[in-house]
Amino acid sequence: MAGGSVLTYLDGYCERAGHATLLAEPLNAVTNLFFILAAVLVVRALLRLPRGLARVDLWLLAGALFLIGIGSGLWHLHPTKTTVLMDVIPITLFINIYLIAALRRLLGLSWNRVALWWLIYCAAGVVAQRVLSPELLNGTIMYIPTYLTLGLITAALWVRDRAVGRVLLVVMLVWSASLIFRTIDLDICERMAFGTHFLWHTLNAWVLWRLSMVLVEKARA
Repeated sequence: MAGGSVLTYLDGYCERAGHATLLAEPLNAVTNLFFILAAVLVVRALLRLPRGLARVDLWLLAGALFLIGIGSGLWHLHPTKTTVLMDVIPITLFINIYLIAALRRLLGLSWNRVALWWLIYCAAGVVAQRVLSPELLNGTIMYIPTYLTLGLITAALWVRDRAVGRVLLVVMLVWSASLIFRTIDLDICERMAFGTHFLWHTLNAWVLWRLSMVLVEKARA
């Protein structure tokens, strides 16, 4: 896919196998309900927080998580230039909101340092998009900067707050598995006709729910 981008590379899934029908990806479509369920569970936890707590970022995370389920579901039902944006934009929003919230709530950084690290993350993402091929790892390359960033946050918390660090370590392990399932989807078609992308959705929904709940639990403490 010479001259392509991450966005143009997203439309290749084993389960679709080139078919244009609405229900060509039943597992990939249905498993997006897990994201919606995760959002509902986060909202339920937020409603139980004491009144008066500053939690705009947490509500924004829950909203982004819900939109991930909707956008990704529409994308897997009817892949177009419009629905790919509906898929990618909520994911991007969640990642950026979470990074800012985690740096502030979990690591206790000042707003100036939060802004600095967020800009460094954004710059790393731009460099990765420009330097690395969108075909690398079957498109999973777009998540590598985020994966490394979460790894750094996990390492910092392992030193600063061992209990939260352990939780994030488990999250990293599960997310590693989900990234592997996303990456091997096209390569496993001959042995597994419906692919493994649906497992990426299933595990990733748990990952995003657990990451969100870490922040909710921190706000409650």
